[in-house]
Amino acid sequence: MKIKSIIFDKDGTLIKFKEFWMPVTRAAAELILDKYGCERVTVEEMMRAAGAYDGINGKLCSGTYSDIADAFGGVIKEKYRGYLPDDINSFTRKAFEKCIKYGKIVPTCDNIKLVIESFKKKGILLFLVTTDGYEITQRCLDELDISGYFNGVFTDDGEGKTKPDPYFIYHIEKEFGLAPDEIIMVGDTFTDIEFAKNGGITVVGVASDSEDKKILEKGAAMVIDDISQLEESLDEI
Repeated sequence: MKIKSIIFDKDGTLIKFKEFWMPVTRAAAELILDKYGCERVTVEEMMRAAGAYDGINGKLCSGTYSDIADAFGGVIKEKYRGYLPDDINSFTRKAFEKCIKYGKIVPTCDNIKLVIESFKKKGILLFLVTTDGYEITQRCLDELDISGYFNGVFTDDGEGKTKPDPYFIYHIEKEFGLAPDEIIMVGDTFTDIEFAKNGGITVVGVASDSEDKKILEKGAAMVIDDISQLEESLDEI
């Protein structure tokens, strides 16, 4: 199998998930509750509803902003007898964007720039597909100093297709003249696995936790601890 392209997920694959998203989500939940005057709802209830403590199966880890907004809205609706703010979806996205300053961007491996650079030197096309928005995604790539290595970065704009819909796989294949067996997906959730399978490409799971590995092994060609192990694993795919 000749790999000509790698599609990376971002959160949990390039940056550590909890260090960034737990403080950002907590701050966003506080902002949302304050805006709507929902004193009966606690931040912890919002965090639990978003699956913040559910690992890679939680909405926060594997879902979209729309999924998280639905979860937040569900808590508010329950506590306020059916009341649901009309703009909960759009404001949830805005709240997260306002609170990105609270997140700590930590690479999933110490030498992440050298890892990414090594693939580029081999002539491999690199892409990033995430359910996160553009602003946060770009900030993360800039801080990791790897932004310039990607041939394409595809984010969730709140209107187009998102994972696990394979739209971006087909777009990459068409735009760069790639066949499905020339592309691999690298990600840390079952959403990434479904995305790859829907698009007919091979997927490599990333997980350091033993329970997460068990989940990913059900669908991935292999599971590695972090992306520093990816290059040496390509020949085994």
